[in-house]
Amino acid sequence: MKRIVRMGDIRTSPIAKSHRQDAMATVFVSDRRPATRRADRSPRVPSKGFRRHLRSVRLAGLILLAGSFGCKTEPDRLSGPSAPAAPYAAVLMVAPFTNESGVDMRPDLRASVSDKLVTSLNAVDGWQAVPLNRTLQAMQQLGLGEIRSVDEARAVLQAVGADGIIVGTITAWDPYDPPTFGANILLVADEAELQSSFESRRLTGRTGDGMTLESQSPRTLTDVVGDYDATRHDVRQHARDYARSHSDVTGGFDPPERYYLMVFDRWLDFAADQLVDAMVSKEQARVSRVDASRSSTR
Repeated sequence: MKRIVRMGDIRTSPIAKSHRQDAMATVFVSDRRPATRRADRSPRVPSKGFRRHLRSVRLAGLILLAGSFGCKTEPDRLSGPSAPAAPYAAVLMVAPFTNESGVDMRPDLRASVSDKLVTSLNAVDGWQAVPLNRTLQAMQQLGLGEIRSVDEARAVLQAVGADGIIVGTITAWDPYDPPTFGANILLVADEAELQSSFESRRLTGRTGDGMTLESQSPRTLTDVVGDYDATRHDVRQHARDYARSHSDVTGGFDPPERYYLMVFDRWLDFAADQLVDAMVSKEQARVSRVDASRSSTR
């Protein structure tokens, strides 16, 4: 009864003036469930050990959840092909491309092709490409807009201190789906600037408008002709393989090369990668022939 009166005092005014108010309070309290010990009414607090165990379980769940996401993305990142390996170490330059495509092109578009070639060269294990702006500055200091002779190539190489220079021309340019890009490139280098595996040969060939690289001293030549027409089945398959190896860019496109067919700038990335791969393969084959020839003469 003491507890009932105390709760009734809380329910009513602390200065109740009549027994009627106390009775009403008593009736209010009696309608509730019988009171139990205060400890039974308080929520049960988990022990420290139980809380520590609960945190461990939650942390393990988060780790497993993160791992499940990682399992989905990791194979995509590791699916790309390994970087090609050059047969020797060298610092290379890329000259601005000339244009024989029959399409009127702004200088910045031709420069963008050279810049993409620089990016692809830097992906080759053993080769390092000079930034395009450095090459352009050296040519500007020499008063050269294009490289049209061996002497001009030598002057640019000496100005920058590189081992070799790539000169080329654009032969096809169609940015609409299905896109087409074609280019011929030459790798020109002085034997003294490269490792002994470089053979000494006379420079022959033509890559640009009015471009005659006549040899006045031993030169190394590697000629690559690229024709990347998206209507060709073999080119389309190479583009698909390239797109799959760059799933961070083409994720969600089906087929995966669709993004490269739609965006011509990406198609140029693919073409530059193919040109450099072809040059690496030709240089590997050439160096192997030189090594075999030297071995047979010993």
